[in-house]
Amino acid sequence: MKKHILTERANLFEPNDYINFLVELDGNPDADELVSAVEAAFEANEAAMSKVVLESDGSAFYEKLPKCGCKVSVSSGNWREIVRKNEKVPFAIDRGEMVRVFVIRNGEESSLLIMSHHLAGDGKSILCFIEDIMRALSGEKLEYKPMNLITRESLPRKSELPLAVKLYTKGLNRKWNRHRKAFTWDDYYSVHSKYWSKHDSQIMCETFSEDELERIKNCAKAVGVSVNSYIAAAFLKENRNKGSLGIPVSVRSVSDKSMSNLTSGISVEYTYSDKKSFNQNAKALHDAIQHKLQSPVLRYFVLQFMLLLSPSLVDAVLLYTHGLYNSKMAKKAAGVMGYVGKSKREIGITNLTQIDIPTQYASCKIKNITFVPPAVSYARNIIGVSTLNGKMTVTYHFMGGCREYTQQNFFSRGIMNLRQCGRL
Repeated sequence: MKKHILTERANLFEPNDYINFLVELDGNPDADELVSAVEAAFEANEAAMSKVVLESDGSAFYEKLPKCGCKVSVSSGNWREIVRKNEKVPFAIDRGEMVRVFVIRNGEESSLLIMSHHLAGDGKSILCFIEDIMRALSGEKLEYKPMNLITRESLPRKSELPLAVKLYTKGLNRKWNRHRKAFTWDDYYSVHSKYWSKHDSQIMCETFSEDELERIKNCAKAVGVSVNSYIAAAFLKENRNKGSLGIPVSVRSVSDKSMSNLTSGISVEYTYSDKKSFNQNAKALHDAIQHKLQSPVLRYFVLQFMLLLSPSLVDAVLLYTHGLYNSKMAKKAAGVMGYVGKSKREIGITNLTQIDIPTQYASCKIKNITFVPPAVSYARNIIGVSTLNGKMTVTYHFMGGCREYTQQNFFSRGIMNLRQCGRL
């Protein structure tokens, strides 16, 4: 049975939907052994052993390959520069290049840089992939893991959308189908080429010590909010534009270790108020987030909505956003989906929370994992958070240019707000 690309369809023509992980290692493992371990992890995951097929009717699906199309190589130098260089090279997902791994050796220091197309899986997927690499490095034999994709049947019945929304999407599809266009791989490579000819991404990182993280946790607990809400408030304090906060929501079962896209998302309208204290803002934001998370309809809204839309209309939205296709329907749908206009999110925060994979593998240990989320087109500022070995690393992924100083200042001041927790 074909594994169709449905809820994750927006990832297909997004030119910057790449997930990056830096895995810092202790124990100085042999480079050739690391390469072999990565190749074993590729072969153990269906997502890494597949290509994307795009058919003339507009449908797209994963097709398993007899030989892996993903790449692993040995490199050296600054990992950020490797990311910047390779973002500009499109992933050949039509030939099975879903993931790139770089074994970085700088003297006695070893690390793994994993660059993954979002169609290979979500952030949790790459953590499972990292665990596979480390298990293979320690001599374990890996079991093959198929992809588990979201379908209409896999979602809770209580999450079905209201009739009004169903009728609205039905109307969009009907109008689109009058002049529906099926896009091709030429469009895929063209949108990537056009986007990266004008963009250059930047990555900023900050790691909080165990003591600092403990203080943040205690402050959040005293206010009655989650650490994620507390972090979001710290950055919203530096972004006074009226807009929404986007938060991915994992719908993955605890036992699922596959490379799969198993993420929904919510958006919360909140503007930081100077008339309230920081703690009051954090509590109000947290309550708004919890309201959406506790409602099945709102929690799964994005997934249910994507299942209703014509796949080629979703493609048209991405191509319209990046100036390669123009139609009234694509423009309207782009506004509804938050790619253009006032509905575009001001801040997106992806918090992987406490990374729940082992850190010790035989003589090799994972010292830290830095998670760099994709700089997707539906949010202006993208923040990633990961916690390992008691330390929390916060990253900011943005596109450089005329606003670069403003963006750097936004991140620095948000970090300062976190470090001043309890004193704001």
